[in-house]
Amino acid sequence: MHFLEMLDKVDSTIVATFSALFVGVIMKLFTKLTDRRKDRLDEHVTLRKELREELDTVKDEMHQLRTELDTWREKYYHQVETTNMLLAEVAALKLELADYRNQTAEHESVFPRLEFGKDD
Repeated sequence: MHFLEMLDKVDSTIVATFSALFVGVIMKLFTKLTDRRKDRLDEHVTLRKELREELDTVKDEMHQLRTELDTWREKYYHQVETTNMLLAEVAALKLELADYRNQTAEHESVFPRLEFGKDD
């Protein structure tokens, strides 16, 4: 009987050892799964942070481009305004020249135009 009692103790020890190993393996698998999920979550958080930083950078660049565009738009409209003023002055000078030519044409019939620098 002594051998059977010892065999019972050995069986319970083996069962306890295998149970401990089984629980250890299950805990290790559970830990790996949770670590993998945590790693994925950390990866997603890192990607979201990078995307937010890129978005902020793009927003800053867009703001700078809009500011630059406004500056160039202002320069363009100023140039258009200057060009229109000069065209108006040219038109006024053309009218003035036409009036001058009309006035001198009346006097040319009385006083012929003299041309200097020609040898006759």
